[in-house]
Amino acid sequence: MHSKSARIWGKKKNRQFQALVLDWYATNQRSLPWRSQPTPYRVWISEIMLQQTQVRTVVPYFERFVRRFPDLASLACASEEEIMALWSGLGYYRRARNLHRAALMIAGEFDGKFPDTLRKIGGLPGIGRYTAAAIHSIAFNRPQAVVDGNIKRVITRLHAAAANEPEDFFWRQAKAWRHNRRASDFTQAVMELGALVCRPARPLCSACPVQSLCKSHAMSISHRVPAPRPKRASERVDLVVLVLESRGKVIITKERAAGFVPGEWVLPAKIISAEKTDRAKAAKSLAKNILGRSIAVEERMVVRHTITYRRVYAHVFYADVKGCRIEIPEGGNICLADASGGDNFVTSSLYKKALNHALCR
Repeated sequence: MHSKSARIWGKKKNRQFQALVLDWYATNQRSLPWRSQPTPYRVWISEIMLQQTQVRTVVPYFERFVRRFPDLASLACASEEEIMALWSGLGYYRRARNLHRAALMIAGEFDGKFPDTLRKIGGLPGIGRYTAAAIHSIAFNRPQAVVDGNIKRVITRLHAAAANEPEDFFWRQAKAWRHNRRASDFTQAVMELGALVCRPARPLCSACPVQSLCKSHAMSISHRVPAPRPKRASERVDLVVLVLESRGKVIITKERAAGFVPGEWVLPAKIISAEKTDRAKAAKSLAKNILGRSIAVEERMVVRHTITYRRVYAHVFYADVKGCRIEIPEGGNICLADASGGDNFVTSSLYKKALNHALCR
């Protein structure tokens, strides 16, 4: 790669690129549910879901989500529990909480209408520079510089850019590319080019509509891209989880010892050290804190689960506590839920698995 900073293309080359990419997109774009009805609301939901998540994973979640919450009003009126239940399994749960916060903000500050300026969109919870620009361009057909991972890779290869090219370079080239009349199509076209043709590994250079403009192809280095950021190392987390059953009901709580597990209501749990902690002793101690007395607990199974970069090992303990007096303070942090429908309250897929396995459902 060149050591000198790459130069932004001039108007003639930019127009040529626009025409080639739009022609290619017209016949090669994927059929995606948010493209069939590109309302600001649907584009926003899709862009948030697509953060750090592949398209094929997002599609079924998006379809379920917009069936349940078809517009801003329904999302703003929803409880966090409902939202987290539909988000369960998609990961990066802060995105779902920020969606709800943003919906409430739009309802309160923008009369329930999705904001149509870049500044206001960028002021919503969970929306950064890229997401704001993408929504503004795609949903409102406004010419914006948009740089995601796909677009950055396309720019890198087209310019045979250096691995240490400053971030500003990519935004300046994207700004020079902007299409004033077909901003929405153009932004999606460049994203699609990166996803389908200019792929991270084994790019399909022979099928590329802008091969004639690609400096890397001319130099036979089309396979080279800047090294990706190193992924965060996976982290093991061990929990003891209690399933305390009393006459067909189970104890659930709002005390979230493992804050990275989503949901307002969870099973009682405690983070432990896999090497140093006596699991049974930790489970008995946790049960005593809840019930006010010591009880016998039985270890049923280990539920393995992955949440973002965490590998969770949930050591599930069960006890029948029908003989215990369970204090349920009004408006408190403990609740008794029907065992047969407890997972309607417990939205985390980790705790759902623990509950269902412990009760042999």
